[in-house]
Amino acid sequence: MKISKILAGMSAAAIVASMAMIPASAAGTKLNVSDDLLAIGRQSQDDLFAIFFRGDESEGNVVKDGITDITAVYGASFTIKVDNNDWNTIGGGGSINFNDTKNGWNAKDWAGGSWVEDDKPKDTLCYTTDEEGTYVLEYKGDTPLFDAADDEEKGYAAVGINNWAADLKGIDVVGVKVLGADGNAIYEAGSNKDKKEVQKKPVVEESSSKTDSTASGTDSKTDSKKDDSKTSSAAATSTAATSSKAGTTSTAATSSAAASDKTAATGATAGLALAGVALAGAAIVISKRK
Repeated sequence: MKISKILAGMSAAAIVASMAMIPASAAGTKLNVSDDLLAIGRQSQDDLFAIFFRGDESEGNVVKDGITDITAVYGASFTIKVDNNDWNTIGGGGSINFNDTKNGWNAKDWAGGSWVEDDKPKDTLCYTTDEEGTYVLEYKGDTPLFDAADDEEKGYAAVGINNWAADLKGIDVVGVKVLGADGNAIYEAGSNKDKKEVQKKPVVEESSSKTDSTASGTDSKTDSKKDDSKTSSAAATSTAATSSKAGTTSTAATSSAAASDKTAATGATAGLALAGVALAGAAIVISKRK
């Protein structure tokens, strides 16, 4: 009887611990939204900010007269400020979101800093500006993103931004533009910056690649015995780099919902491991009692 109680108690403790881990890192770094944007928008959670152009005012701000024809919306851009060192080493990603009554959640992924991949471009582009650490995230489509609504049932329509990266010091959202068919702003708020060329991978990665190439060329001139040793070392380095890159790529490509699922799965796995440890401890107790 005592043994069964020990087993049940330890297993329950492990399960509770695993459940506590699940939500710990589900959200991204907080979006620090400027006061002028917060005055017209909504931040329902730390890593999500949106401006509503249709909706129920009892639930928050609605910019009713911001856009006369909601069907004229073809895109949007957000001006953000980040710690440039974090941006180029940790990287960041998220989505620009278009959300309305009929079409639901329509997220366009973005990636910045070390998450940018030239061979896998996003629909939402990350542009540099003339100010270090300031970027413009922009999506522009070929068709309207919202549907018209009759006078009786206008429903809701919102343009927003969210962030998936959990390790950045912070992302400051300082400006927003809603874009028409020609790419020009039909609505603008906050402190927007002029975009320049699309952001490329950090220079540090390119330099590292060149160094590896030079080292490889030097190794090829050594004798076969030394070459085998260096080749083995290089292969290990390459494998580690590939593994690291794959992890980053996977994170950048994952949607906000999938990112949360992945975090939850990780927490659950850790919980199961704890449960295993608990059961193993119980088994030792049983063995000693015998």
